[in-house]
Amino acid sequence: MIIEIQTPVTKEKVQAAIKKISEGSSKKTLRKHFGKLQRGLDGLSYQKEIRNEFI
Repeated sequence: MIIEIQTPVTKEKVQAAIKKISEGSSKKTLRKHFGKLQRGLDGLSYQKEIRNEFI
């Protein structure tokens, strides 16, 4: 992301640009998707099975 501040650069302009950027972006998480995929598999046994395929 590029923040362009026109000259002369002042403390107020920098703070306003940072505030504008921080308000516009919000952290997006995947937390709402956790546990949604139902496979009926045990994670540990699946991981061991997949790892053993390459041996």
